[in-house]
Amino acid sequence: MANEKYALLDTDFISKMHLIRKDDHNKLIDKIMAMPGYCFYCHKQIQVEIMRHNIAGAPEWFQSKIESKSICMYDDEMILDELSGVYGEWAISAYAGMLKTACDAYKDGYFEEKFVLVSQMDCRSISREDFLKQLQDDCDTIGEGQNLGELKSYVLLQVLNLKFGEQIYVFCSDDKNARNGVISIGGARCISVLSSFVRLKKEISFTKEDAMPYIDSYMNTCLGKDQTAFRVQDTSKERRMCRIPCEQVFEEIFDGKIDELITGNLKYI
Repeated sequence: MANEKYALLDTDFISKMHLIRKDDHNKLIDKIMAMPGYCFYCHKQIQVEIMRHNIAGAPEWFQSKIESKSICMYDDEMILDELSGVYGEWAISAYAGMLKTACDAYKDGYFEEKFVLVSQMDCRSISREDFLKQLQDDCDTIGEGQNLGELKSYVLLQVLNLKFGEQIYVFCSDDKNARNGVISIGGARCISVLSSFVRLKKEISFTKEDAMPYIDSYMNTCLGKDQTAFRVQDTSKERRMCRIPCEQVFEEIFDGKIDELITGNLKYI
């Protein structure tokens, strides 16, 4: 469909946006999902991690979005199906290459260190079933807390780029390294929890009055007690990142003085 925007959701973004709410019936994540023209995707690993984090109501919310097809969820077999349609018998090699690209964006040598079976297999001769089993065995060995959701999302990002040939929006972690990883792969624009306020202002005419209950919730729920400022890129030639008081940043977002960067950071216009 013309003018559709393709968007990936990650665990950290969903979890935090579920906590930011006006009340139990008005969560900021639902404002994101209501933006017109967006098709939302995620990897099945995101579901696993949301279930594991078990933020009150988040697993049920997520499951309802999958069942209503508001979010299209891919697993590794479905990704392999997509790649088979493009690369034929080279689909397994293509998946392994995309996984290595994802790992390299995260940390040099991570693919060889963590995905031992996949990195050592002969992709030209292994069967589809054996590949998926060895991939799962590697994932099981990696275990929890090793950014597996991000890595699988990076793979899906490459598949969506291939499938649609369009820029993909990645609603992702506030972690700078994670967002830099997305950008390094190419073809994506990051939207962080903070820059989502800018995005909502653009997409649904989200006003300061609309936003204030969510801003208060964000400040009280997601920010540490010691955080009093956000980093915003100034307009100098050096493009310095300046620390600006949180309240001032939100004022200036809705005054039209601040825009979003492709990294998910903010900048002065």
